[in-house]
Amino acid sequence: MIKGTEDTKYAYVNGIIRARESKLLTKGHFDRLLAADLSSFNTILSDTPYIGQKDISSGLEAEEIALRNFFNRYCQTPQVNRLIDWPEQIHNLKVKLKRGSDDILYSQEESEVETWPEVIEKIEKFALDKDPFLFSTNLDKILCKYFYETAQFTPFFSKYLEVYFDLENIRSFFRARQFENSREIFSQVYIPYGSVDKKLFVDNLSAHHDLLGKNFFTTPYSKIMDRGSAYIEECHSFLRLERMCGEMKLEFLVQARRMTFGVEPLFGFYQFKISEIKKIRQVYWGKLNEVPSDELKESIPDVW
Repeated sequence: MIKGTEDTKYAYVNGIIRARESKLLTKGHFDRLLAADLSSFNTILSDTPYIGQKDISSGLEAEEIALRNFFNRYCQTPQVNRLIDWPEQIHNLKVKLKRGSDDILYSQEESEVETWPEVIEKIEKFALDKDPFLFSTNLDKILCKYFYETAQFTPFFSKYLEVYFDLENIRSFFRARQFENSREIFSQVYIPYGSVDKKLFVDNLSAHHDLLGKNFFTTPYSKIMDRGSAYIEECHSFLRLERMCGEMKLEFLVQARRMTFGVEPLFGFYQFKISEIKKIRQVYWGKLNEVPSDELKESIPDVW
């Protein structure tokens, strides 16, 4: 198990987290939700915190707010707070500069990221070239740089971010493969802080999908490359790739559950709970929009 912070001041809240982890939804809950119609959702979720609001959507939103308040109350490690706050601040900045709806903004009292020199430079550049893709990509890469620097305070978080960077590069790799100028596109979005060298990705941008698993066999991601590419080829969909990437991040965080001390259990619980809320929302809106059950099932990470 990767060494964590072992900070004893989290002993109390980690006891609370153990109790809350036992109330996370099981695979059985999701199997029943996937098989049921919308009229049965309240019954299936009757023993969960998602009931008691005017509808399922309101229940999900209320639980999301309660989770964030719980995290903010007990997280006393600034570096970990930033791992949660910064992506929301970057999202808000993108929405505001692209004149998006206020309805999709996160609730953030201030925006630290807007003071970063690199961000200020990209905002000025965006005002001139009006290229939303390049602007969004540049902000994401800047965020990853600050993530990388912040996470060096403990092996657990530096390794978690390494996995995060690798998975983001894998997602970018498969999307770049859909375009003729794949090398140029991938070079724009590649994050240099992961464990997989850029050359390995670039050398395989034109490789046949059957070879990708074998060509990445020296990495921990050969299964994702193999099965994700096969599904893209067969179904013209990134569902399996996205699911497997989500599963790998959660599988890494499982080890936080075995830690007695430190901020890691709190961070892990937050990520598992956010994933649970996202999964319920996917199934609920999928049912509303008559998405086939097979597609919904394919999108649900199988980590419990």
